[in-house]
Amino acid sequence: MTRAVSAVAGIALIGAAIAGCGGSSNQQATPATTTSKAAVMPSPNTIGLCGGVADADVGQATGLNGLQRVAMNPLGCAWQRPSGGGYAVVFHWFRGSPLADRRTQITDARPSDVQVAGQSGIEWKGPQSCEVALPFGDSDFIDWSERAAITETAKEPCKGLEQLAASTLTKAGQG
Repeated sequence: MTRAVSAVAGIALIGAAIAGCGGSSNQQATPATTTSKAAVMPSPNTIGLCGGVADADVGQATGLNGLQRVAMNPLGCAWQRPSGGGYAVVFHWFRGSPLADRRTQITDARPSDVQVAGQSGIEWKGPQSCEVALPFGDSDFIDWSERAAITETAKEPCKGLEQLAASTLTKAGQG
C-alpha cells in the first residue's frame, strides 16, 4: 500500500511541476520565424506508381508494342516484352540525389541538355538507348530510359521518353 501511495504522490508532484512551468495564461506565445526556405520533398503519393503512367501509355509513347510491366515499387517500374530479353523501358525516381550528379554516371552516351514540360534536364542518346532525366522537387530527379535489349526500337526513342516524362511532371503538378 505504501508503494502505491508513493507512486501516486510522485505522479502528482511531476504533474504539478510541469503545470508550473507553463507560465501565466496572460502571456501569448511568440510565433517562431524562419528565414530559410523549406525544401520541397515530394511524397510517393505525389506521382503515383510508375511515374503516374499507365502501361498502355508506355507502349504508345515509345512505339514498342506488347510491353508488360515486370517490376514495380514506389521508386521505379520496368516494362519488357513477354518473351523477355531484358528491360525495354524503365522509370526511376531518384530521391535525395541531385540531377547534376547523374550527368557523369551515364557512360554509354554523351549528355545533352533538354527542355521537357518547362523543366531543364539531361538526355543521353546512344545507338541502342535513350535516357531522359529531369529535376523533381528540390533534391530529387526522375529518369525514363529505353534500352534496345529487344530488336525493335522506336524510330526516335527519346521523343517517347520525353512524352512520358512530361506526363509524369504534369500529373505531379511540376510541369
